[in-house]
Amino acid sequence: MEVRKIQLQGKDGELRIYERGSVHAASDGLSSDGSTTTYLEVLFCEMDFTAATGKPRTEERLIMDRGNYDTESHYVEGDDSPRYAPGAMSFSCRLADTVDTRVLSDLLSAASDAVIAAGTTIGARLPIENAAGGVTYFSSFDGSTTIDGNALSAFEDSKKFSFRIEMKWTGSNDLGYRFEEVHFPPGETTITESVDGLMLSANGQCYGDVTRILSFQSGTSIIAFT
Repeated sequence: MEVRKIQLQGKDGELRIYERGSVHAASDGLSSDGSTTTYLEVLFCEMDFTAATGKPRTEERLIMDRGNYDTESHYVEGDDSPRYAPGAMSFSCRLADTVDTRVLSDLLSAASDAVIAAGTTIGARLPIENAAGGVTYFSSFDGSTTIDGNALSAFEDSKKFSFRIEMKWTGSNDLGYRFEEVHFPPGETTITESVDGLMLSANGQCYGDVTRILSFQSGTSIIAFT
């Protein structure tokens, strides 16, 4: 089962990390932020990036008559589970000085526990404290993905969190991708200081679809709240 992949080295561009932007009911017991989609934009350079750009197809198994190919021979479809398994994503890059690395670290390292209010139907929310002393909630994307017409369930672990990730790399023809429902396992993301600046390394798991984009999704930058 082949999986299409993209591999890039030494590229500059922009990464955006989106929350779900759901309308939150008063019964959630949390402050409502309407339907605004919030994101963190990360300018980067010298990125090395590898990820699957599509879901694998199911295996085709040939059925024959005791090893003999005849008019009754045919293919049968294999297990569907590879279609629903998450695809690997990994990248490392140098961060631009404009990145709010505190917020970036909080999001990707899950430094704050996701919270679930009684009666909520929107899944986990990740509280991100801003510089002004307030809190901006990021709503998890799990439970919002559809594959082959089947809606995936929300994570069983209520503290597990996923984002929509959009990437655009600069060049003569800007290349862009959207990755739906990406989870970054704790302990697999690091931000380290080097002589030349800050380096970000991350490993993620993409549960949803991957699509080409020409422009970023609209929303409100979390930097506006700091």
